Amino acid sequence: MRNRGYRFILRDLGFQQGYCALCINATWINQLLYEAGIDPREFRKLTWEGLYAVQNSDRAKSVLEEMRPKNFWQMCDAFTVLNAKYETRGRVYKERWFRRYPVLVIEDIYELLLEEGFSNKEALEIAEFYEMQQGDPDRTELRDFLELYDVPDGLCEAIMACRSIPKREVMIRETLRQIAKAVNRTSVRAKESIEE
Repeated sequence: MRNRGYRFILRDLGFQQGYCALCINATWINQLLYEAGIDPREFRKLTWEGLYAVQNSDRAKSVLEEMRPKNFWQMCDAFTVLNAKYETRGRVYKERWFRRYPVLVIEDIYELLLEEGFSNKEALEIAEFYEMQQGDPDRTELRDFLELYDVPDGLCEAIMACRSIPKREVMIRETLRQIAKAVNRTSVRAKESIEE
């Protein structure tokens, strides 16, 4: 998976005003952690095992054990794999197309298109169209739209394999919720061992 220190969130400005792209970096993540009541120093001590311990489903535990996320973005990726739907029977992160074009959230489509040389406007239009077409079982319009923009075949294949993917902002909130559960569990255990 791509491992950059920043990522984007696409926000709909509403009332036909378009979208804006917000760049999220480590400072922004630390602020989110503080707002969620999580000390960033406590977060840095958290491992995938801590997240694993607070999961209720075997599938979630299996994904965390296989992916072994080490940082905030990898944790987001792991929880996104659990919430996205793909046209694949096995683990999506083991698919050949996914290793080249890791599409986990709608913003990944935007970022990958930018990396392929598309303009900001074109990348936003394609990501927005994908979002509107997610529920369409036929997907012919989506394929035609991608061909109209000359999206490279490999990226087109990756986008078409995504049946339903969330927005990054939703997955950041879910990841923060899971981190808070894990940090609280660790804090309670630490207090209990001090009291003994």
